[in-house]
Amino acid sequence: MLSTLNNIGTQLINPEVRIETTNLCNAQCTICNHNCIKRRKGVMTDGAFKKLVKQSIELGAKLISPFGFGEPLLDKTIDKKIEFCTKLGRETFITSNGSLCHSGWSQKLFDAGLTHIRFSVHGINKVDYENVHKSLTWMHTLMNIFTAINIREVWKYNTKISVSVIPMHGESVEDVRKFWEGVCDELEIWKPHNWSIAKDYRNRTVKRKKTCGRPERGPVQIQWDGKIIPCCFITDAEIVLGDTTTTKLRDILEGDAYQELRRKHREGDLKGLPCEHCDQLNIEDESPLLYSTIDKKRTINCTSSAKYKIL
Repeated sequence: MLSTLNNIGTQLINPEVRIETTNLCNAQCTICNHNCIKRRKGVMTDGAFKKLVKQSIELGAKLISPFGFGEPLLDKTIDKKIEFCTKLGRETFITSNGSLCHSGWSQKLFDAGLTHIRFSVHGINKVDYENVHKSLTWMHTLMNIFTAINIREVWKYNTKISVSVIPMHGESVEDVRKFWEGVCDELEIWKPHNWSIAKDYRNRTVKRKKTCGRPERGPVQIQWDGKIIPCCFITDAEIVLGDTTTTKLRDILEGDAYQELRRKHREGDLKGLPCEHCDQLNIEDESPLLYSTIDKKRTINCTSSAKYKIL
């Protein structure tokens, strides 16, 4: 079986392909390890993006997520990239910190046909929010989100607007729900997670899985420079499985590097890999998803954007 592709090697198992169009960020959030990454920073060209979208569609991609380990609105052509996907009949999804999403950007994104935007807002008051989102301003971000919601309502756009919250200062699930439910379309509240080996919010559990399932089932994760990595928790190119600037996407997914990583995951042979210490291998008594209006059973082992079962 050609993993990540189906059993006849023609279609992606997971219908989502994540294409990081930039790893630039305007925030210095304490929850994130962006300030620790050493890989080159930049923005994917329109030509490279279009090529990857076309190759993804050939493999059956239904959802293109043009964001990664950065703030997507720092890509000044993100709306054009989204519009390209829309014209090809594909859904699109981005996550933003909201600080740059002024009314002009909201209008551009909605006009481009963006299917879903998720705002990461880790706090429900000025003090807690600004203690997490260093260099961002609570009221500015809040007004951007409320304005986007208002524009969507007034002009009858179909874009879904959701909010993701990680309580870092003891905020209760009920308090977060009272603040956001009825305002946004969907709400999810998560426990904090580690980033590869750079953050340590969750300790390793005694009982561990052999694999998180991502090397086998995706989603495909592509950096702005064209390099493919196994998952969104690999933030500094600690594992590179191929380069789409020189090799076709299908060939990388079927290539030796990918197959070897899948073998290691199937056998639990992760020594020396960042995966060895990853909290996504934890077998937990409770789901790290504290609350969700999308997934009310708080299903473990689902990707957070497409809600696709990976194990």
